Amino acid sequence: MKETQTYMSKKDVMLRISFVCLGNIISGLGNGICIRSGLGADPLNVLFQGTALTLNVSEGTASLIVSAVMIAIAFVLKRTELGIGTVIAILVFSYGFDFGMAVVPECLWFPGNYGLMLFGLCVIAFGLAMSIYANYGKSSYDALIFSVMSKTKLEYFKVRWGLDLLFLITGILLGGRVTPATIIAVIVTGKIITFFVQLLKRTNWIKDLEV
Repeated sequence: MKETQTYMSKKDVMLRISFVCLGNIISGLGNGICIRSGLGADPLNVLFQGTALTLNVSEGTASLIVSAVMIAIAFVLKRTELGIGTVIAILVFSYGFDFGMAVVPECLWFPGNYGLMLFGLCVIAFGLAMSIYANYGKSSYDALIFSVMSKTKLEYFKVRWGLDLLFLITGILLGGRVTPATIIAVIVTGKIITFFVQLLKRTNWIKDLEV
């Protein structure tokens, strides 16, 4: 690990934490927007639904169980992907989600619902890109993605495609609900996140990013 990554000034730490917090709030907002479209969007939600049905627990509890499993796998594969940001992601995501659910009007008519869903996906992607760019401990899912990347040397969007499909199929087998929007999310989300990460890198606000 580079020395610049082992020692950071207080200003740099605060900047990274700010990016993690804001990024996960924005990601939560995007999820809220997608839910208001009535279509859903996230393959993880399908897995959460299936896990909740199988274990007879709430979806909130199911999400914590799935997140714990992803964190455990990431810890084994590459523990340096975990950090303060991993904890922050769990704590602040819900604020953005609740805000999105409260302020975004429901849109169930076609094609407005798909337009809203695609906008929500872009918001999610930008928020996740901010969190990744901070490089200060990733969300449970991104920690898993980057730990797999370190072992396979595959690009971000390719690993995300694979894991999204795995989670989607597992969720379906467990009884989770799938919509066409879920398939769209699998196809486009990883690419959009990669685009936003590369865009943020050009700002050079945070140094020594390894993506």
